[in-house]
Amino acid sequence: MKNIKKLALASVVAAGAALGTAWGPAHAADLAPTYKMPVKAIAPVQTWNGFYVGGNVGYDWSTGSTGISVLSTDPALAAPLAALVAAGSFPTALSPSAKGVIGGIQAGYNWQIAPQWLVGLEADFQGADVKGSTTQALAPVGFDATSTTVSKGIDWFGTVRGRIGVLVAPQWLLYGTGGFAYGRTKSSFSTTDVTGGCVVGATICASGASSGTSTGWTAGAGTEVMFAPNWSFKAEYLYVDLGRRTLSVASSTIPAIVFTTSTPFREQIARVGVNYHFSAGPVVAKY
Repeated sequence: MKNIKKLALASVVAAGAALGTAWGPAHAADLAPTYKMPVKAIAPVQTWNGFYVGGNVGYDWSTGSTGISVLSTDPALAAPLAALVAAGSFPTALSPSAKGVIGGIQAGYNWQIAPQWLVGLEADFQGADVKGSTTQALAPVGFDATSTTVSKGIDWFGTVRGRIGVLVAPQWLLYGTGGFAYGRTKSSFSTTDVTGGCVVGATICASGASSGTSTGWTAGAGTEVMFAPNWSFKAEYLYVDLGRRTLSVASSTIPAIVFTTSTPFREQIARVGVNYHFSAGPVVAKY
């Protein structure tokens, strides 16, 4: 009887051991504590790539003097006319100091060629209320007093420029820019004999004006900051050189006296603006 009990107990123990061996490894993973690798947060990376459009407003002030030359159509009067000019009857240069408000639109495309470098193209068109004039009255001893006025202005202008910049921060761009400039420039001249008035054939009086499209170049620098998704604010300085406008005006005297003016259009521009970027914005890296 004791042998039967021992045999039964040994069988139960053996069966339990076998069952534990078979069940344990299969369910070990279920009984083990669950552990997941931590996910590292990826900071958004700012991109400036793509098209943008915007508007701007600013101020334009001009530099340079209008040169004035006086010649006679009769060579025999060259010497007396030179003496008249040397005595101070007419100024040889005047500075109209044109200035005024500008405003317009711009559009461009950016290529972010490296995390910190950007190149691009931009075109803008500006309406302008830029104008200025100056008058000088002269009364040389022994000659009639005169009053001479020169004026200049710009009605509109535009530029087509390249840009290259560095991102000092993902949302902050510093850049240089330069390229082609064009615009409608205008100038005028008048001189009057104050003492004798304008008498045809007797006193020297003349007036005239010139206007048209001028071309030149521009260069400058600026900064631009992304202040919201797809939106940026810019501040910019440009130097715009539209060359010179030449105007020749003949007096009513016989023979005629020809006044020729040469007016430079060298504009200094400070402006601010806002751009909307169609493709730019924060991009999150994916794994």
